[in-house]
Amino acid sequence: MRVRVMAAIVAVVVVAPAVALAAAKPLTASSGPLRVTLVPPPTHSPVENKNVPISVTATLNGKPAKRATAKYEFLFGGAVVQTEYPRYDKHFTFNGHFSDNLVFPADAVGEPLTLRFVIADDGHSVGFNWTIDTVK
Repeated sequence: MRVRVMAAIVAVVVVAPAVALAAAKPLTASSGPLRVTLVPPPTHSPVENKNVPISVTATLNGKPAKRATAKYEFLFGGAVVQTEYPRYDKHFTFNGHFSDNLVFPADAVGEPLTLRFVIADDGHSVGFNWTIDTVK
């Protein structure tokens, strides 16, 4: 089972920026002067091989964060089993806002995953957990 889950996680694709976001309730969290708003996936049950849009806005001391970083951690059974980065860039940084599309492969169908969005800047970090149950 663990090997299958790892294959599903490794096959997750992060693609081009999202053009339009479906209506989803924004989530907001803070750590010190860092304030992050995530427009999460529109569902906890994404359809395999379909775009799943997300959007992130970060401010530092009330101004757009100039060098914020982002990564996606995939958890299975509470343990991080894979880390991915927007645009496949391990050193991805953004200036205040970015949008992305996630695509979950067929191997992810039926695997109970948690997707953790981690945003950091100036020594502060904010994380959002989002449960995922990919469907056909």
